Amino acid sequence: MKRVAMIPALLGSQRIPDKNLLLVDGFPMMFRVVEACKASGAFDEIHINSEHLIFRDWSKMLGVQFYQRPPHRGGSACRMVNKSRKCVGDRCQTHDHFLYDFMEHLNEPAYLALIHTTSPLLKSETIKTFMEKLERENYDSLFSIEERYTETMFDGRPLNFSFSEKIPTQTLPPIQMITWAMTGWRTESFMASYKRDEKKENGPTYVGKMGVFPLDRIQAIDVDNIEDLAVAEACLQYRRHRVVPGQFKVPEGFVGVESCLEDLIRRDGVTKFVNDKANARHSNLDQIKKEMGPPPWIYVLVYSATDQTGIICQKPGEGCRKHMHVTHDEWWVTLDGEFRWELGDGMVINTKKGDVVCIPKGMPHQITCMGSQPGIRMANGGRDMDHVYLK
Repeated sequence: MKRVAMIPALLGSQRIPDKNLLLVDGFPMMFRVVEACKASGAFDEIHINSEHLIFRDWSKMLGVQFYQRPPHRGGSACRMVNKSRKCVGDRCQTHDHFLYDFMEHLNEPAYLALIHTTSPLLKSETIKTFMEKLERENYDSLFSIEERYTETMFDGRPLNFSFSEKIPTQTLPPIQMITWAMTGWRTESFMASYKRDEKKENGPTYVGKMGVFPLDRIQAIDVDNIEDLAVAEACLQYRRHRVVPGQFKVPEGFVGVESCLEDLIRRDGVTKFVNDKANARHSNLDQIKKEMGPPPWIYVLVYSATDQTGIICQKPGEGCRKHMHVTHDEWWVTLDGEFRWELGDGMVINTKKGDVVCIPKGMPHQITCMGSQPGIRMANGGRDMDHVYLK
C-alpha cells in the first residue's frame, strides 16, 4: 500500500485568528510541516487538504498535491453525519468527516498520516519513524502522544499516584496525552468503521489495532492558542539559532552578570550615552562624531527586538572589563584608531581602521583602545545580551 501524508488547513480560526496565514518565525507553519514531510522520504504522496484556493497556490510553491475539500464535506459548511458529530451546515469540528471525504478521494487502500499545520516542530526523522511503525506493526490507528511523569488528577481524584504517600515523580507511570500532531490509519479500517457507524464499537478514529508513538515535549507542541504560539515561535528560534541546552556553566573567576547596556557601559567609564536616535533609517559617521564630541561616548545605532549595535569612542588605555557572552556571538568593526582584543584562549588581536573581529559566544575577551589617538569601534550583538564578568 502507498503511504500518503495529508495536511489539512482552513481559514477563519477563532482562538488564533487566521493562524494558517501567520508567519511564525518567518514562515507559515504549513511550510515547515510540508518540508519536514518531504525531507522524511516517508511518503509516496503529500497532499494539502483545504477548500481555500490560496493553499492550492502554496502547494505549487511547495511541490506537493492539493485536494480541494468540498465545504459541505468536512469544511466550513459541513453536512456530514456520523456517530462523532452531526453537522448542520456549520464549520466542521471533527476530523472524521474530512478524513472520510479524503479517503474516498484516494480511492485505494493506503497508510494515511494526518499531520497538522499546528505542529511546526515535527522533525523529518520522527515522521519517518512514525510511518515505519504504522506499517511494520500493522496498526489500524496510531496516535502520537506526549508522556509526562507527573502526579495527575481528574475531577479531584488521583490517576497515577496515591494520596497516601509521596514517591519520586520520575518513578510514576507516565500519563499519555494524545497530541494530534501526527495520527496514522489504515484507510480500509477507518472507512469500514465509519460506514458501520455503530455506537457500541470503537472507531472510526480509534479503530482496530491501536498503538501510540511518543514524541518529545518540543515536537509535541500543538498551536491551539496564543500561549502555544509563543512557545512554538520561541522553540523555532531556539532551533534556528542552533542553541545547545546547558552548554555553559558559571565560569571560574565569575564576578557578576549584567545586561543593561547603559549601566554596564557606564561602569566601563563611558559616561556619555545617546540612544534616542537608535533605529534611524539613515545615519552618518562623520555627523555622529561631530555631534558626540570628545571621548568617551557611545552612540546606539540599533536597538531592535533582537539586535543591538553601538558606536563606542574611547581614549587610549580605556576599554571594557573582561567578560563573555553565552547567548550571542559578537562582532566589531574598527572605524578609527587602534584596539587590542585579549581572548580567553590566549589569542591577542590588534586592529586598525577597517578591521573586523568576530568572537563566538562563550569566549572571554577584554578590549582596550591602543595607540596615541582615540579609537572608535562599532559593536554588534543581541539586544540586552548577557555580559558575564570575570576577574
